[in-house]
Amino acid sequence: MQQPPPGLTRLGRLDVILVRHAEAVTGAGWEDRDDDRPLSDAGRRAARELAEELDPFGLTAIYSSPMPRALQTVEPLAHRREMEITVLPDLRERETTAAARAEWPSHLERSWTNPDYAPPGSETGRDAQRRALRVLDLLRAYYPDGGRVLASSHGNLISLILQTFEPAVDFDFHMAMPLPALYHLEHDGIGWRVMGGHGFVETASVN
Repeated sequence: MQQPPPGLTRLGRLDVILVRHAEAVTGAGWEDRDDDRPLSDAGRRAARELAEELDPFGLTAIYSSPMPRALQTVEPLAHRREMEITVLPDLRERETTAAARAEWPSHLERSWTNPDYAPPGSETGRDAQRRALRVLDLLRAYYPDGGRVLASSHGNLISLILQTFEPAVDFDFHMAMPLPALYHLEHDGIGWRVMGGHGFVETASVN
């Protein structure tokens, strides 16, 4: 394992559990209100089940995108643990327009081959990725001694984070992500790596 330069103290191990939100409502009336979409009934049940699934894991803090579907996914967990949820605006989903969302799968596939592509009024994949990585930098700075934090976000943004460290993550991987989904990142004091999650072979436990 790589060692820090002489005279420098290694940062403590930091685990980040990325949570893709549970199923949200769709359909008529929500086309122009994507940022406001809450969880569906099935999504709320899944959020409660997720809270129970995570019982074995200690958490230092819970963070979330400001969008309702992400917040509501971790509210049962926060309530169960009597913890606060801290909102980080940069965990929000990739910014799109209503016109772009009407044909989003084709725009999304193109953006995986060209990270600087975006339909008019939308955020490029590269810009969204940079924004997401700033969140990881922020969390690393918040917890120099290490810990385990959970961050609730969105499929496109999480897949862009994962692709930074696992270049094989692509459009097909993103489209196959379930709702909700969990991904485990670790910073060992030197750098980040993907430890496992839906679509990956687990390489380490978060216990």
